[in-house]
Amino acid sequence: MITPAAVPRATYRLQLNKDFGFAEALALVPYLGRLGISHLYLSPILRARAGSTHGYDTVEHREINPELGTLDDFRRLATVAREREMGIILDFVPNHMGIGGTENAYWLDVLKLGQGSRYAHWFDIDWTPADTSLSGKVLVPVLGCSYGEALEQGRLVLKFSADTNSFAIWVDDANLLPLDPKTYPASVEVDAINADKVRLDQLVKQQHWRVARYSVAVDDINYRRFFIVNELAGIRIEEADVFDHTHALIFQLIDEGLVDGLRIDHIDGLRDPKAYVTKLREKSPRPIYLVVEKILAPHEQLRADWGVDGTTGYEFSAHLTTLGSDPAGEVGLSRAYEDLTDERRAFTEIELEAKLTIIDTEMGAELDRIATLARAIAEGKNATSDLTRNGLRNAIRVLVAHMPVYRSYVDGDGSSEIDRRNVGVALLEARRDAPTLDPAVFDFLADLIADPAEQDGLEFVLRLQQFTGPVMAKGLEDTALYRDNRMIALNDVGERPDRLNIGVAAFHDFNATRLAQFPHAMLTTSSHDTKRGEDTRARILTLSGNTDAWKAAVDEWTALLGPAAEGITRNELWYFFQMLVGAWPTEFPETGELPPAALDQFRQRLQAAMQKSVREARVNSSWTKPNESYETALTGLMDAALADTPDNGFLAAFRLFAAGIGEQGARIGLAQVVLKLTAPGVPDIYQGAELWEQSMVDPDNRRPVDFVARWQMLDNADAPLDIANWRDGSVKLQVIERLLRLRSDDPELFAQGSYEPVAAGDHIVAFLRRREGQSLLAAVALHPWIAPEGELKLPEALASTQWQDAFTGAASVPDSAALAALSVAVWRSV
Repeated sequence: MITPAAVPRATYRLQLNKDFGFAEALALVPYLGRLGISHLYLSPILRARAGSTHGYDTVEHREINPELGTLDDFRRLATVAREREMGIILDFVPNHMGIGGTENAYWLDVLKLGQGSRYAHWFDIDWTPADTSLSGKVLVPVLGCSYGEALEQGRLVLKFSADTNSFAIWVDDANLLPLDPKTYPASVEVDAINADKVRLDQLVKQQHWRVARYSVAVDDINYRRFFIVNELAGIRIEEADVFDHTHALIFQLIDEGLVDGLRIDHIDGLRDPKAYVTKLREKSPRPIYLVVEKILAPHEQLRADWGVDGTTGYEFSAHLTTLGSDPAGEVGLSRAYEDLTDERRAFTEIELEAKLTIIDTEMGAELDRIATLARAIAEGKNATSDLTRNGLRNAIRVLVAHMPVYRSYVDGDGSSEIDRRNVGVALLEARRDAPTLDPAVFDFLADLIADPAEQDGLEFVLRLQQFTGPVMAKGLEDTALYRDNRMIALNDVGERPDRLNIGVAAFHDFNATRLAQFPHAMLTTSSHDTKRGEDTRARILTLSGNTDAWKAAVDEWTALLGPAAEGITRNELWYFFQMLVGAWPTEFPETGELPPAALDQFRQRLQAAMQKSVREARVNSSWTKPNESYETALTGLMDAALADTPDNGFLAAFRLFAAGIGEQGARIGLAQVVLKLTAPGVPDIYQGAELWEQSMVDPDNRRPVDFVARWQMLDNADAPLDIANWRDGSVKLQVIERLLRLRSDDPELFAQGSYEPVAAGDHIVAFLRRREGQSLLAAVALHPWIAPEGELKLPEALASTQWQDAFTGAASVPDSAALAALSVAVWRSV
């Protein structure tokens, strides 16, 4: 780990793309410096597929993405930032590369030469799958129809390139599939072959690839992917030459002093995460700040022996969200949801069903591969030789579905106590849920996972661990969290909707543990991965304090929408109403005509987000089989709901409700800000979130940000704080600027200071940070619909301390009554 002096004070996440590159980031440096940011935190900057809106589909690690600028442009950005005492943290993707199209030369070489390619070992390809038609081949599932149809329709075209003196099959003029040179025809034969489908078919079948319909991937994919994305192929970063190649430019930038830290994307996708980060530390030219994207289960801790500075902060965001929900509203909220939707199952049941759906449909091929490995091991021993592949497959299926964490970390040295406990829970529940399976199958798997080296099963266990994470991500995050919709503010990355409120004591324990183990981990409230922006969630959380009004509103709105709501399931109608409450732009007036262009833009955003939500839920539509009639009805619902006409009773009623919870949502949003900027760790601000961040699921959260407006507001940041100004978000920016200034004045207090819970009222969270005679006290009212009451009980040692209001600079005595104005207060000792 790096020294405390090198820890970022506060980071600012920027999503780079062809319309917002290094030059645009450079122009923001003065603004971010004035705001109080210490490090720019950039999305991936290495060359990605052309037009990429996110950068996670890297095609060349040795080059800067030309759509963002040049290497010199990046150097200029880093140099100017350094002149203003700001550094840079980069998002790095070691797990996968973008494939498809024409841009990944390494992947194309594998398609061309097969196992004979010098890059064949770069990718995690099964060259001897159970399907013998893929023996020695790579499946390329890019067709929108069957292979036979594509062939007859002329969608596969042989072309010769004079520039490279090579032949390739082009699919729909978009995907390049190079031919093995041993099969090259004469250049003069191109037209003849394209006209003769039999000859073209014969040529295609001689290659090291098999082109097929998209849906074939479900059963036959034979390369490891990022989750279930066919266009993102897993790479074997554990191979020395792959590691060196992919990190060469990044290490160069670190060596030049241009990069101070890395955020490692999807660490759980790697074969051996601990070995990777250890090697990264060893090979880095100088010490860096290092955090990993890791989603922790509620009971799980980041492994202390990894040597990283922490996670990217999903678990912190999850704690804040549950703090903002009122436990007193749980019964009423649950009853209203159940009465409308008739959904009464426990979330664990919904989660299990969703995981099994993912395994059985979109990840069946991966399960087959793992079962084949298990059968080969069992077959080699007399004691287990009778265990069948089908029996093993069924047992692995239910075992994986019951894993309580994203993955275990068993390696050649065996399993840790933590791993044995997590796998043990899964095995116990799997045995219970699959009583008809031979117990010997589970006994075999238990022994294999506990000590894979002894059982010659290391390869099996390592692959199993790379499988459980995607199942959890797709089953829990991208399916179950769109099915259980009681309170969707709780349905985000790292969260569980069955935990409405964890309580103040649990939040204090969480912070104390982080300070002791990972004091410099990131503190995140919004990211490019969150399904809803921090203030979208804050507004939705107000429903927990207004359950009667919410229930009445849902009944009224359903009736007012009439036929437009009839074709939508009650569960997704309930979801839609919450989305509308959370994302309804705060700048929209309470009454009168709405701005037509802005309303139309909002409608389009909402429609895209709702379409994604119902497809992710995989109940009424899906990505693989879109239900056009249902999605058309959903679009009709939103058109009817957002028609700004005098006869739209729904919109008038909704606007009245939204106005009623607006200030409450703003107060919860400010509470999240204060806790993030004062708790132990490194606070991160997602681009634009210094004002209200009301995004919906990606790509909505990557919309362009109006930095001009934010800069103008920052010029007035010293104006008095007033919650009456909540609509434009300026009060949020003011709070952020003043607390970041405080962090800049005394960085050691925040980086190394103690964390001491302060007793207060039931709906208040307060704590002290102390170091070498300096003290800071933060307090927030969690539920704005309840007047903050209760004494702030400070230690006797601070009885004579003089305090200053961190927001006004005035002398002040800490008291919960101060929370009435903004729901937040911070004092510093003087």
